[in-house]
Amino acid sequence: MCGRFARITPPERFAALARARCQVGSLPPRYNILPGQSVLACHLDPTGERELTSLHWPYIPPFEKEPRTKYSTINAKAETLATSRLWQFPFRHFRCLIAADGFYEPRDTGEKRKPQYYFHRKDGEPFFMAGLWGRWEPHDEAGEGVDSCAIVTVEANAVVGEVHARMPAILSPSTWGQWLDPSTGVEELKTVLATAQAGDWEGYPVGYYTREDSPKVIKQTE
Repeated sequence: MCGRFARITPPERFAALARARCQVGSLPPRYNILPGQSVLACHLDPTGERELTSLHWPYIPPFEKEPRTKYSTINAKAETLATSRLWQFPFRHFRCLIAADGFYEPRDTGEKRKPQYYFHRKDGEPFFMAGLWGRWEPHDEAGEGVDSCAIVTVEANAVVGEVHARMPAILSPSTWGQWLDPSTGVEELKTVLATAQAGDWEGYPVGYYTREDSPKVIKQTE
């Protein structure tokens, strides 16, 4: 799973990387993004152009009467996207790239409090995680619509796998266009969701779960 992550790089850099129109202003670094908060993501606008914007995380299914859900929609498992009644529509039609610099995974030690590990690219470069998104609209005239998203997860690579069995699907730059293109077929999409190469990644312990959002959250602990 991926229940927390960091986005430290400014939006302008992500917009340049994705060759997208930036729809957000200057945003401060986020060292501990949690469910219920906004994330930075790239998706196609109604004209087919790439735009970088803010989305609510987790995903709110359009059939819900209120802008919340009883389902676990923080993550979407890559293996069941094409067959899941919840995910098959956004998987086929509404895919996005979720901006990140690192992510957290817990190590199961058998204790109630699980030590957390922070994973990032060895070269320090930012990256995009595969995501699904959609728009929830109110079922009456009151209220406003909400654009929301989920992070796609895959089996962990060798580095992350020492701590946790799952990790976000990290997309290589050469596949960003395929992932965003609504005409890309299901079998091709499955190939795009390959697990990130272990040699490109490293992780280290950062203590226990916290809601704090500051640089010390990603500092290595003993």
